[in-house]
Amino acid sequence: MRSFLIALKFLTIFPWPKAFPTTPGEIGRSAAFFPVVGLCLGAVVVLFDRLLYLYLEATLLSIVLVTVMILLTRGFHLDGLGDTFDGLGANGGSEEALKAMKDSRISIFGLLAIVVVLAFKFHSVAVMESYLGLLVAPILSRWAMVVLAYGSQPAHAGLGQIMVENVRGRHLLFATLFALATATIFSGRVGLWIAFWVSLVALLGRSYFHRRLGGVTGDTFGAVAEITEALSFVIFVSI
Repeated sequence: MRSFLIALKFLTIFPWPKAFPTTPGEIGRSAAFFPVVGLCLGAVVVLFDRLLYLYLEATLLSIVLVTVMILLTRGFHLDGLGDTFDGLGANGGSEEALKAMKDSRISIFGLLAIVVVLAFKFHSVAVMESYLGLLVAPILSRWAMVVLAYGSQPAHAGLGQIMVENVRGRHLLFATLFALATATIFSGRVGLWIAFWVSLVALLGRSYFHRRLGGVTGDTFGAVAEITEALSFVIFVSI
């Protein structure tokens, strides 16, 4: 239960308990529950969907639902997405890229990344015929963060370092079994197909981040979560 609460507090706006000191090892263990947190996030979004779908036109409803997702995660992942593309778009080597990622100002690359990802989400949710996609996407995107963490190297000291140095094979195994089982239950073979592409993005992203940045950072985890969530929505409505 403690690991789940750490994951919930780590990934969402869940405020309790406020005084909740954690060790690096506990943060690593909590990664096993990232897909479980994704299920909780999806369940909240589905609740809003079921309450509002009779009263709002599809496009307006999609805006509300995506906004709820952003609020539930404090916009943390979107911020990481913007910072990551700030760095990837910077001239120079890994040091220049990491410096750009730490800059509080957003560049055109970061802004475009956020706008494009949100556009894919808004449209996909608007045309989605089954609310089950709202459950599958958050689960698999949080699983992608665990896939990214396992076997990675940190680009510098910080949150990314804590994650990659403390996520073990057993944490990845538990997260994978839960993610694949729930994705299959909710959407059958479509869920497994989405999981394949999500894992591929996470693995390719890890390879690219190591070449471009020298490793992964806390921002890259947010970027992978946002990209794979949008990808999950797109595939769900396209098959």
